[in-house]
Amino acid sequence: MTQNSGLDYSVHGAPVADATANVVLLHGLGHTDSIVYDDIKDAIPSGVRIYALRASHPFGEAPDNGFGWFNIEFNDAGPPTPDLQQEVSSRQAIADFLDTLDPSLPLVLIGFGQGGVMAAHLFLEHPDKLQMCIVASGRIMPHLLEAHPPGQAHQDVPLIWVHGEDDPVIPFRAAQAAAEQFNTAGIGLALMPHAGGHEWPKELNSSVADEILSAISNSQTSN
Repeated sequence: MTQNSGLDYSVHGAPVADATANVVLLHGLGHTDSIVYDDIKDAIPSGVRIYALRASHPFGEAPDNGFGWFNIEFNDAGPPTPDLQQEVSSRQAIADFLDTLDPSLPLVLIGFGQGGVMAAHLFLEHPDKLQMCIVASGRIMPHLLEAHPPGQAHQDVPLIWVHGEDDPVIPFRAAQAAAEQFNTAGIGLALMPHAGGHEWPKELNSSVADEILSAISNSQTSN
């Protein structure tokens, strides 16, 4: 385990000298860097260097606790309450980490669950840092959409949204709402639904890998 920008991370895939692109993975609430890597690794093309980040905030019961990008308070009176200050600090830490990577290589950000929330927020705030963003089973907090509305800066960064139609954690309507919001703003969002729940769909690995390869190729051509 290595640390950079205050975040622990593990490295997989191609050596620095041979990498054609960098992929950064963000795990879900209560998960770890190893879980998100094991879940998504088969959707990432060969020749890519993979950085799986670990969030800073412990979540769950020891000794099997995972981590979260921000804590959530669950209550019976209403919807869960996120710690917005932790979300801001985690988002900044991830952005700082992205800045340490080789700017000459295409950068693909992939997040699942709460990591998908972070990926979507980073796409909105920092489209200039990315050549592609993939959100899986995530959502967008309304205040982030208001602070960083989709516009011209996002038009050249492919956004893919993978979501289970039976997701019991973050309902599929979150993906539908995001697609409507982005498409209304003239920003293409490629929605990839699947029949499962709150999980990475193995049946879409090949399609996602093809999209990543296309984004890498387009970025290299434009440069």
